[in-house]
Amino acid sequence: MAMKREMIGKPLTPRKIEVTRAKIRELATATGDTNPIYHDVEEAQEAGYKDLAMPLTFPTTFNFWGSLPKDAVPEDLGMPKVGGLHGEEEYTYLAPIYPGDELTGVNRLVDVTEKQGRSGTMEFGTLETVYTNQHGQEVLKVKTVVIARTPNPAS
Repeated sequence: MAMKREMIGKPLTPRKIEVTRAKIRELATATGDTNPIYHDVEEAQEAGYKDLAMPLTFPTTFNFWGSLPKDAVPEDLGMPKVGGLHGEEEYTYLAPIYPGDELTGVNRLVDVTEKQGRSGTMEFGTLETVYTNQHGQEVLKVKTVVIARTPNPAS
């Protein structure tokens, strides 16, 4: 399946995410991070945060917990639903994000490249997502690289 280059630059249907204390604690617990700023509000406030701090890799969960508008059909970018590889994730924080924030993320496919490997062709799709909070302030930019492989036909 080839990634759809005609989708490059087009904003995709916005995804909504509500940041909650429970999800912050859940991720910290799942990753074995016992830092109290992710578990205890008072400890986080003593460390200078307004509420629980958000682990730096927390945005990885947004694609799992976020929701599209009711009746929205996700755009087909030609990326594999199964068998794709996660190649890279990069976060640029623009403002603090805390429990209670309601974020809206807009994805764009920004690049597709191909490389020939020994076992077949690999496509690298780069997505950029900009998240704004409930006040319309940009708070986070995410770059994600997804890899799809098309094996060489058997000889």
